[in-house]
Amino acid sequence: MNWIIVKKFPLETDLSAATGYLHQHGIVHQIYEERGEQVVAVTDPSVVEPLQQFLDNVTQGKIHIEMHRNSQATTQSSTPSLLDQIKITPVTSLLIALSIVGAFLYYLDPQFKFLYLFTFKRFSNFTFAEPWRLITPAFIHFGFLHVLFNSLWMWDLGRRVEMFLGKKWYFIFFVFAAIASNSAQSLWSDSSEFGGMSGVVYALVGFIMVSHKLTPHKLTDIPSGIIIFMLVWLAICMTNVVDYFIGGGVANAAHLGGLLAGCVFALVTTKILKRVRA
Repeated sequence: MNWIIVKKFPLETDLSAATGYLHQHGIVHQIYEERGEQVVAVTDPSVVEPLQQFLDNVTQGKIHIEMHRNSQATTQSSTPSLLDQIKITPVTSLLIALSIVGAFLYYLDPQFKFLYLFTFKRFSNFTFAEPWRLITPAFIHFGFLHVLFNSLWMWDLGRRVEMFLGKKWYFIFFVFAAIASNSAQSLWSDSSEFGGMSGVVYALVGFIMVSHKLTPHKLTDIPSGIIIFMLVWLAICMTNVVDYFIGGGVANAAHLGGLLAGCVFALVTTKILKRVRA
């Protein structure tokens, strides 16, 4: 199913009456968030032009819609399906998929006989023939729970940031966060056999925390309890107490490095993105 973008609106624009009217008249459509805007899309190209005019009239108050509550599907069907959500945030979806692949590879090769090709290689020993090794440790996961929890955080926080930044800037953010967190862990630890997306997750936390403080936005407006939980969990992990309860150490340096990287990225890009979107 190919979706055609009809029109974009600010996040604060109330489109509930318009989407209810469209559902009642059998017009297949969806509304989703992308780059800090609401996007209205349809599958039928013949309705694009008249729908553009209709939406303009509704949002400008030229048309008043009486809502008839005779259908329970009015708001339900406006929620994108899982496939549509994946299409909306393809970078996050790909990162989660690669994390699952990384967990499967570790299951097949826990001794790193061939998986070492994807472990971190320090800059002092770095050869341009293997640049992926600055990033690929983020995809290596040590078990089901490891990849599950990181993927859940990526699905929640990562999709928010991808829609806020846009695909290109979000990809740059991931590369920067992965290199920063992996480098921090490599400098802290003598072993190169570390991995996980949690450094990037903490970069997302840092970015959301700073970005929302500088330029408040609906997409970065997450409950403060989540931020507090993540910071408290980071502090607890750094005491090494958690190491006694799990089968292996926690990459604390990667978490801290990722958090700082996310904060720096938000500080540096805030003004740039304002100019781009102006």
